[in-house]
Amino acid sequence: MAGPFDAAFKQLVDACAADWVGFLAPLVGLPASVPVEPLDTDLSTVQPTIDKVFRLNSPGSGLLHIEPQSSWDGGFPDRLHLYNSLLFDRHGGPVYTIALLLRREASAPNLTGLVSRAYADGTVYQWFRYTVVRLWELQADQLLATGLGTTPLALLTDDAAPRLPEVVGRFAERALRESPTPDAGNVLLSCAFLLLGLRYDEAVARSVFQGVQRMRESSTYQGILREGRVEGRVEGHVERGRDDVLLVLRTRFGAVPPDVENRVRATADPSVLQEALVRAVQVARPEELFP
Repeated sequence: MAGPFDAAFKQLVDACAADWVGFLAPLVGLPASVPVEPLDTDLSTVQPTIDKVFRLNSPGSGLLHIEPQSSWDGGFPDRLHLYNSLLFDRHGGPVYTIALLLRREASAPNLTGLVSRAYADGTVYQWFRYTVVRLWELQADQLLATGLGTTPLALLTDDAAPRLPEVVGRFAERALRESPTPDAGNVLLSCAFLLLGLRYDEAVARSVFQGVQRMRESSTYQGILREGRVEGRVEGHVERGRDDVLLVLRTRFGAVPPDVENRVRATADPSVLQEALVRAVQVARPEELFP
């Protein structure tokens, strides 16, 4: 997950780690009150960075790994397996991995909670299990009753959709009442506004938040509204660049290998996409797109 949604998610988890652990730990059989400490998730052996990992302290042991996903990625289960193995190698285990799917566009039939490896004769030699949470299937009221840091997730559920103003109002009332400082409340409100963009356009988000006085007064919120217009144009340009590269490859070769398409979809730098478009016209096969 990249862009402003990724930043908002990480800010929420950083600011309210105990709430997130309390929400997710029971889903993998751990007590909600298990003590944790954040870990550095920059793994120099691979290009991507794992989203969030906590070390489980006594009486727990091992790691709790949270990987949010907002769009489809055919290689996601394999990447979870890789991250799990790298975390185990560096920090020990067990490693409890949770795939947190934030919207339907992130779901796919291969997200079963199980990755298996087999020999040519079909004999399975390796299993990897992970937990899948499809956020839209959860109940908004239950999420509104969780720790303060996870209450924004209620806004992305199917249950909230037909009564979104009410759910936003209840979330905002609690955020303003329970946040330890006005700044902390503003951060929570602003992150929720950004995350709402995963499911609704900006006009809807602004409409349902317009009644929240603190949001109207927040310089952070006003900055988001200004920057959102610029980011929307940039993101649209990047998305068109990705589509252009894939169109050229499909026109020339008929099909694009999944790993190549995944890498194109993961590229957010317009200059890299422009270079890739030029190479797409020149390469002898799709696998040569990225040098």
